[in-house]
Amino acid sequence: MATIGIIDTAQLLDSSKVGADAAKALEKTWADAKSQPEDKKREVLAQLEQKRASLRQQVIDRAKPVIAELAKQKKLDAVLEKGAVVWSTGEDLTKEVIAKVDAGGPLKG
Repeated sequence: MATIGIIDTAQLLDSSKVGADAAKALEKTWADAKSQPEDKKREVLAQLEQKRASLRQQVIDRAKPVIAELAKQKKLDAVLEKGAVVWSTGEDLTKEVIAKVDAGGPLKG
């Protein structure tokens, strides 16, 4: 029988300190742009969407080796995305991954 780990990617992106800090910076930029003319707001929104995608990818890229390391340490056969799992007795690695991702410091952005 396989030993399974679970990771909640949405929680990783939204609840990690680095993810939350990045989101706050993007929100501030958007709040500042709301008083701009419509064409400028559209331009800022497009830039923010690109930056958001880049920051989220940085979190995922930082998490991948952490997940692999934890899986090896815990002798797991697989780590699955929580949203894809209907039922499991697998160990949830999310909090450990978040802690190690946050330990890497702020995202570049």
